[in-house]
Amino acid sequence: MKLYLASSSPRRAHMLADWGIPFSIVKTDVDEVMLDAAPENCAAQNALAKAKSGSDHVDAGLVIGADTIVACDGRILGKPLDEAQARDMLALLEGREHRVITAMAAVLVPGKATATRTSITHVFMRHLSESERQAYFDNPEYRDKAGAYAVQGLAASFIERTEGPMDTIIGFTMSDFHALCIELHVDMRR
Repeated sequence: MKLYLASSSPRRAHMLADWGIPFSIVKTDVDEVMLDAAPENCAAQNALAKAKSGSDHVDAGLVIGADTIVACDGRILGKPLDEAQARDMLALLEGREHRVITAMAAVLVPGKATATRTSITHVFMRHLSESERQAYFDNPEYRDKAGAYAVQGLAASFIERTEGPMDTIIGFTMSDFHALCIELHVDMRR
């Protein structure tokens, strides 16, 4: 069965390629929304919207959508609009625990059967020095990242510890991908 990734995230594409899973990128026409709902619900709604949008562009196969949200103190931290907002986000996360939520959704085409999964990893970020902060914001890495950081990039040294799957933080939880395939009776080994 052909696999389609309804995401423009190079990190998600890189993960699938590293796992040796053949796939194609499919276009989506979805703007991520941060509703007043629980972060888990927002991530799941965004992931499903992406998968459904992507499924409109394929004749047959499994379309996977994903969305990653960072949540701290009941606040959803999406992608920062600018450096000032990114600095505010990092200041909120420093020296404390926050949650990274990745929801994944699958749409099986034809038929449009759907399934969703959500995974949460608790992340503990240390306090940063002003020079560390400045060096981080001198690099554009924080842009287009939920919570203004990527654990696999420069911010890796900011993380004291994690509780939960590391791939959830990166944005594609492999165990959830396998669970989605099982739920929809899809064998990706063929």
